Amino acid sequence: MKIFDGNFWIMASLFGVLSLVVLSRGGAPLFVEAMGGGTRQFLRFALVLFVSFLVAGLVESLLPRAWVSSALGEDSGWKGLALASAVGLVTPAGPFVSMPLAAGMLRAGAAPPAVVAFVASWGLLAIHRLIAWEIPMLGLPFALTRWGLCLGAPILLGMWARLFWRSGAG
Repeated sequence: MKIFDGNFWIMASLFGVLSLVVLSRGGAPLFVEAMGGGTRQFLRFALVLFVSFLVAGLVESLLPRAWVSSALGEDSGWKGLALASAVGLVTPAGPFVSMPLAAGMLRAGAAPPAVVAFVASWGLLAIHRLIAWEIPMLGLPFALTRWGLCLGAPILLGMWARLFWRSGAG
């Protein structure tokens, strides 16, 4: 496992630039305050992140690779995109679970376009958010209209991702 990859260097550069901005605007007191806030946030979510990655590892080990490759792999076609979209729709979790789950799907043999469909469906159509948040806060007509308009998006995005990966850009 490579720790100092592109993601690390992007975040380290962002940290450096933002540190300079904070120091120029508020000096050391603002910088110390910002570091304290970041540290508190890290401590609050570190255990959740750790446990969510353990859960993703367990789920990945339970996913039969042959089934994942067949149902969500390169040759699964639109049925794989539809299945991945359905799984995203019913995944009752936030990003601490869904993103490690998506990574586990990739490692278990799912094709990237199917995982795009899963992530898009989870982000746009998750039924738990529709029921718990959108309908109560935005009202039934608005929530169902928004949800209905997004219904086909995960499959379309998965198809687009398939074209992207086949073109060699992925």
